[in-house]
Amino acid sequence: MAGNPSQAQAIRRLSRRLLIRAGVAFGVLGLCPVLFWAFERQRSSAVVNVGSGFTWLFRTLFEGGSAYDIATAPGYVVYYVVQISGVSLVAFLTGAIASRLVSSVMAKGKGMGSTRQSEHIVICGWSSKGAEILRELRAPQLEDWRPVVVLAPLEDDPTRFHDVEFIRGDPTDEVDLRRAGIDRAETAIILADESMPAATAGDRDARTLLTCLAVETINRDCYTCVEVIRSENRQHFARTEVNELIVSAELTGALLASSATVHGLTQLVTDLVTHPVGHEFYRVDAPAAVVGKPVGEVMSLLKQRHEAILVAVLSEGVRFEVNPPSDRVIAETDKLLVIAAEPPAMGD
Repeated sequence: MAGNPSQAQAIRRLSRRLLIRAGVAFGVLGLCPVLFWAFERQRSSAVVNVGSGFTWLFRTLFEGGSAYDIATAPGYVVYYVVQISGVSLVAFLTGAIASRLVSSVMAKGKGMGSTRQSEHIVICGWSSKGAEILRELRAPQLEDWRPVVVLAPLEDDPTRFHDVEFIRGDPTDEVDLRRAGIDRAETAIILADESMPAATAGDRDARTLLTCLAVETINRDCYTCVEVIRSENRQHFARTEVNELIVSAELTGALLASSATVHGLTQLVTDLVTHPVGHEFYRVDAPAAVVGKPVGEVMSLLKQRHEAILVAVLSEGVRFEVNPPSDRVIAETDKLLVIAAEPPAMGD
């Protein structure tokens, strides 16, 4: 929806004014039965006490005409005031509710709200890689589906997924991070933000470092995956508690250099790390059939039963052991990293 924060604020101010006017109309309606009783009690046998006045008020509002015969001129004045106030009350309340709804929709469309998600993924910052990250996180083959919230200092929602929430804000700011639910998040992907075109690579890495520190301050249990542009800045991130650090220039350069000597390597890597076609990496629990068996036997079992290739073993959630020795025994708590065309069913 078109609009900006000042328009949303104007709508909220209008809603407050309408609520105030509705309160005035409600107060007038509360006073009218007392006045009606005061004016009509001497001339009407139906108005015997103040309660009769309130009975007259409710019946008059719902029936559209006066519930009792009116005998005095002031009584008629009160009657017309009730009619006008009743219509005004309904109009003011309807307008206030409608303006609040419009304000909420505008705020959500512009990322001005807050998320209620928990155990979700927060993408901090935005760059050209953001769309690819969302495409992979929303791939149909992905079994571990999690809600995703994007927090970035952008005017409009950069995502194209209806189930991805956009929060407009600064990823280095604690208030905005809490609006994105970082205190309840399971994972944070911290990108080298490209929302400021004039910023240098060093400036972007500095902002990324500030974001890492802010996330760790709020939620130390949040698993952080961080993008760094310049490899020489790796030393600064080593002082933080980030879980995974990806130096984009280093990774791209190494892949290009390797593909120059190992032709077709880039196609292989792309196939393994992207969906939806080809083979992908999958992390699975060690099935009961392989627990207690050596890696050499497990590799053969996985290939025969699941057409999967064992690449690495994750023990105690610390670090993958790539190409483990053939005599390494698989424990019940181990996680297996395998290559397969689809998520292998490891129940057997």
